[in-house]
Amino acid sequence: MPSSKAADLARRSGIAAGLAISASLAQCLPAIAQDAPLKPTTPEWDMIAFEVKSWGAPISSWRVLSNGGGSWTETVRAKDAAYSDYQLAWHEIEPDPENYITLEKLLRRLPKPVPDSQQCESFLPDMAYGTIRLTRGATTIEIEWNDGCMDESYRAFMAILKQADEHMQGLGKVAPVTRTESPPTGG
Repeated sequence: MPSSKAADLARRSGIAAGLAISASLAQCLPAIAQDAPLKPTTPEWDMIAFEVKSWGAPISSWRVLSNGGGSWTETVRAKDAAYSDYQLAWHEIEPDPENYITLEKLLRRLPKPVPDSQQCESFLPDMAYGTIRLTRGATTIEIEWNDGCMDESYRAFMAILKQADEHMQGLGKVAPVTRTESPPTGG
């Protein structure tokens, strides 16, 4: 049987070795966490909707449910048609949870609070504008945006919205057109 001094030394050495291993692992965790994909266990929103307009007319819009299915709508004009002469083409996007996870991952980067284009210091008129709506149950958060705001913090906000729009546009362009409509009249 080892002496109590030898046992005490062995116990302390084991603790020191364990602490050294723990410290090494702790240094790796931030890098592992940064590389890990963000996959929420439950969707943050039930539906996300986005619209782009210019001069009061729709350019494109999309809606997506938490199952990844939805629709993307684009404005279609005949060559040389007047600006007010267009049709809305609806593309149905088949459900795919990965589509939604990608979109939600992008939108989780939105700043809180979101910047207000009405508080913009550097503004260009006549740029595209619109709304993103984030719905959970009976609550909808509506965020208006305007691409004319050139403030640096607002451009970072717009970059996130543009990435989300490009993601959905990519899904919509390859989806079949399920219907075409005339725009609503009146107002």
